[in-house]
Amino acid sequence: MNLQLKDKVIIVTGGAKGIGLGIAEVLAAEEAMVVIVGRNQVDNEKAVASIKANGGKAVSVTAELSNPAESEKAVQQVLQQFNRIDGVVNNATPV
Repeated sequence: MNLQLKDKVIIVTGGAKGIGLGIAEVLAAEEAMVVIVGRNQVDNEKAVASIKANGGKAVSVTAELSNPAESEKAVQQVLQQFNRIDGVVNNATPV
């Protein structure tokens, strides 16, 4: 399938596990630049490594998204690194 996502910067909150990881993997397969945002850095990095091992592009940002200041900081990190955000999948769930 071609969703025309090549090089689009897409944030996936809660993208390190479960449904969020599945979404991140599909986006990476569609050649998007996936930004996994979640509270657990180790889980985030495992997901990034898995996506990269399968030929995808991904980075992670660690943030507790229930904290508005950390959410803002995460968005700013993505903007600093890529100068844009093309899409967001809000999959994170509260603790």
